[in-house]
Amino acid sequence: MGAAETPHISSSLDLPAMVEALKDMAEGRDSVTFGEVADVLGRRGHGPLLFVLSTFLILPIGWIPGVGGALGILMAVVGVEMLRGRRGIWLPGVLRNRTLPAARIGDVATRLRGPVDRIARILKPRFTRLVRNPLSILAIAGLLIVGGLSMLVIGAIPILSPLVGLPVLCFALGVTAADGRFILAGYTLVLPPILAVILI
Repeated sequence: MGAAETPHISSSLDLPAMVEALKDMAEGRDSVTFGEVADVLGRRGHGPLLFVLSTFLILPIGWIPGVGGALGILMAVVGVEMLRGRRGIWLPGVLRNRTLPAARIGDVATRLRGPVDRIARILKPRFTRLVRNPLSILAIAGLLIVGGLSMLVIGAIPILSPLVGLPVLCFALGVTAADGRFILAGYTLVLPPILAVILI
């Protein structure tokens, strides 16, 4: 599959626009559904959606009881859709209708605005085989599925959520801009959550 045909790759320029979309989604509301997040951000490619999911896991949204597991399932679904070569994602009704506090989403969007602008400036295509090679895509998708499903176990322990969120954040940035440096960082960081699941 060539670069132009790779459905999960978007552009680093999508990140600031994604943060604004997240902020607009939460403004003036009490809650936002997982389905809305997936529909709005999934259209931009898997990278921006994974960026938001990983940020939710790292920040206190993922620490809300039950939310970590739901985020993990959504992450695993993204992995499955990457394997299928699809840009958007399908969610079962029970997950689509699960809600998140809009105030927390708005707070995350506000906190992300500065860092995202800085990150977008340093992202650029390099070591692109780590992003576009079918074996690497298979590995990333597999890790998303395993890491996402592991949240059903470690998601109940809030302090462990960032262990999954950090490598997924790196994969998200790498996939978004075809930047293999971040893919390498994700592979490096993925070992701690695997060990955590084995030891629990």
